[in-house]
Amino acid sequence: MVKYISRIFINNLLDQVDIVKLIINKIKLKKKGKNFFGICPFHIEKNPSFVVNSEKQLYHCFGCGAHGNIIDFVMNYENLSFLESIKLLSDIFNIPIKNDKKSFLFKKEIKNNIYYQIMFNLSFFYKNYLLKPLGKTALKYLLNRGFSLYIIEYFSIGFSPLYWANKIFHNTKNTEILLNKLKILKLNKSNHNYYDIFYNRIIFPIRNIHGFVVGFGGRVLNNKEPKYLNSSENNIFYKSNELYGLFEIKKENNIIKKIMVVEGYIDVISLFQFNIKYAVAVLGTVITNFHIQKLFNITNKIIYCFDGDKAGIEAQWNSLKKSLPFLIKGKQVHFMILPEGEDPDSLIRKEGKNLFEKRINNTLSFSKFFFKRLFLKSVFSSCEEKTDFVYKALSFIKLIPDNFFQINLIQKLGEKIGILNFLDIYNLLGNKKKKIINNNFKKTTIRRLLSLLIQNPKLIKLVPEFKYFKNSNINGLFFFIKFVNYYKNQHITTTEIVEQYRGTKLNKIIKILITWNHMIPNHQIETFFIYLIKKLKINILENRQDYLISLDRKQGLNNKKKQELWSLNKILIKKKNNLKI
Repeated sequence: MVKYISRIFINNLLDQVDIVKLIINKIKLKKKGKNFFGICPFHIEKNPSFVVNSEKQLYHCFGCGAHGNIIDFVMNYENLSFLESIKLLSDIFNIPIKNDKKSFLFKKEIKNNIYYQIMFNLSFFYKNYLLKPLGKTALKYLLNRGFSLYIIEYFSIGFSPLYWANKIFHNTKNTEILLNKLKILKLNKSNHNYYDIFYNRIIFPIRNIHGFVVGFGGRVLNNKEPKYLNSSENNIFYKSNELYGLFEIKKENNIIKKIMVVEGYIDVISLFQFNIKYAVAVLGTVITNFHIQKLFNITNKIIYCFDGDKAGIEAQWNSLKKSLPFLIKGKQVHFMILPEGEDPDSLIRKEGKNLFEKRINNTLSFSKFFFKRLFLKSVFSSCEEKTDFVYKALSFIKLIPDNFFQINLIQKLGEKIGILNFLDIYNLLGNKKKKIINNNFKKTTIRRLLSLLIQNPKLIKLVPEFKYFKNSNINGLFFFIKFVNYYKNQHITTTEIVEQYRGTKLNKIIKILITWNHMIPNHQIETFFIYLIKKLKINILENRQDYLISLDRKQGLNNKKKQELWSLNKILIKKKNNLKI
């Protein structure tokens, strides 16, 4: 297995592969000018909004926001890890991988691969033990619950026997990782024996979206509490990021029209066995922004289906509130309210697939559930109560980015409370021009320059040496100078720049900058870039000017700084007069 890949090899690979040749074999593309257009493979759409740029070797979807280079496409389309994607591309384009042991560029990836391997081995161990005599009770429990041997095998369900850990992991090289990094083992300080936190539990491996086992869920066979136990968060497992069953959904469905969110592993597995292969479970926690964003990246419709009890209804309402900022055009959330005392597992076994799917097809839309819940405990015996109710409703509606959806909800609100002119309510929102997520990323001079440089790396030759001051507080200035100095003497492409920031804190920002449309004809890009450089120089000088003026007010200036301020004033007047596009 390849463990070390040099940055040089990746850059060479990106120079030799062709993103259009790869994607055109996966989806139908039509050429328009320099770009290729097609139906996005990552969400449901009727009109093509998926664009592949052959010149920059990048793809972008204007519908769901998916974007990246050829490696990103392979990772997301094929459900592969970074290293697996490199391997696949090298095979497709017949470019042998050079195993560079001197390269430590992917330390985190390599370390995580060790963790993934240990988790895979542990999952395999649990799975095998379920079929041994010690796992007989656990297997009988699963079969009595109605699970077939096929479904048990498919989800790699296993069993953790008592006392196995001390026999296997006494002074092995993996003990420290399982104890302190993955937090699967614990040490009994009284007898110095290791024990598995999941001992005597049925084991449900939790896979990330790429199929790697990152954690486990365990269910007791007796009345011991807690009934369900999840892995502690560790180097590769974060509960707020992962969803049980998401990997299986992507594996089973090329196009995912909807995803149902349920409470437990058993619900996901039962639905899957009844051929409803689009359910995921939150991992002992409430739905998070990360969960919702991850789901909306691959589908346009989320159905929340929680247990038919008071806690389940409350979870539905909390999920609605969490979903509000993600309700952009084309994205929907629905709510499936179950009969009291039922959960998805019990109900589908009682009613069967056909009746259960009828319930799915008759779920409550966002607006129906929203108003049903709002009006549940509302009584309008006075103008004050009606006013409080309107403001409460608006506090939710204003979080929705889609203005047209806002207007429809407010119109419905007006009808329900007897205010005929719904625009009177709409005006109460104040902020009518809601911005969609990521659109509020301010286009500063430095960000525009960085965006143009990333999109057109040849422009870097136009960047002069910058004189800057130690006390400069212009946001992003030092990064811009560092960026320019690093790439100044390199022959670099857009896709290689993107690749170098993979896995870093700046990765998301770089990908946003790639997609910016500067509304400039190609023949005017250099002129506009030079204009921005001049503007940045003025910003730096103005920043210095402000600093000196502030210093003068606080403690006064010596003769040298007074002369500097006088010179700055003259220079700025001249530069501003000459600032033209």
